[in-house]
Amino acid sequence: MPLPVLAHQAPVLPLKLWRPAVFSGTALVLGSIAPDLDSLRLAARGDGGFPHSLLGQPLFCLPFTLAIVVLVGHLRLGEVLAARLGARVAWLAGAATDVTLPGGLLRAAVSALVGSFSHLGLDRLTHRVIPALLPGHARRLAHLHFAPATIVQLVASVVGAAISAWLLARIARRSAHATPSSRPGVWVVAALALAGAALGLHRALPAIHNPDAYVDAGGLYVWGLVSFFVACGMGAGILVAGTMLAIWDRRRVSSVRP
Repeated sequence: MPLPVLAHQAPVLPLKLWRPAVFSGTALVLGSIAPDLDSLRLAARGDGGFPHSLLGQPLFCLPFTLAIVVLVGHLRLGEVLAARLGARVAWLAGAATDVTLPGGLLRAAVSALVGSFSHLGLDRLTHRVIPALLPGHARRLAHLHFAPATIVQLVASVVGAAISAWLLARIARRSAHATPSSRPGVWVVAALALAGAALGLHRALPAIHNPDAYVDAGGLYVWGLVSFFVACGMGAGILVAGTMLAIWDRRRVSSVRP
């Protein structure tokens, strides 16, 4: 998918709205993007890699998603970040905290697998099933950049991103939390987020210079790949910043106790 960051969340976010107590929103979102993490190794185009295989779901996507969910939930990183980023992201305060409740780890595991398998399903639908249903004369355009599968994936990416943005806004309104008391450290979040984004962009430079070697439809898809690399780098930077600040908060609290 040319825009995987939001497109792949569209099939799973309705589950969180439908049964918020049954599904972990954080695990659904992370699980739905986990198979595409293989693209960070910049493999030759057409190589879906192990995370896109059936075996890759329990052996790669599940442990990756659970590790992040457990870290975010147990350190309450949503609350830590909301205290630095302000009232507009107050809904982050409850991120993954359900993993600390009874049955929370099982809920997160099921949600992670639902997310990752939905990724495979959407890929199959947009890469093979729908293009194969198009009229024969459209399929004969496969040698062009705008092959049927490319058109289907572009449309699915735009529509999926719009749906995900709308659903995330609804979930944020439903998950409103009181804004945590303001704490210092926003510069740590900003600096590490920018550093992560820069590293992601640097990692994507080979694809920018030679897009046809790494992504279908070459230059048409490469900017989606670059945005994914930047988003992953930024996310990693924010995760590191949140972990550092969570540890700092705990030490600060323990130092003022009598």
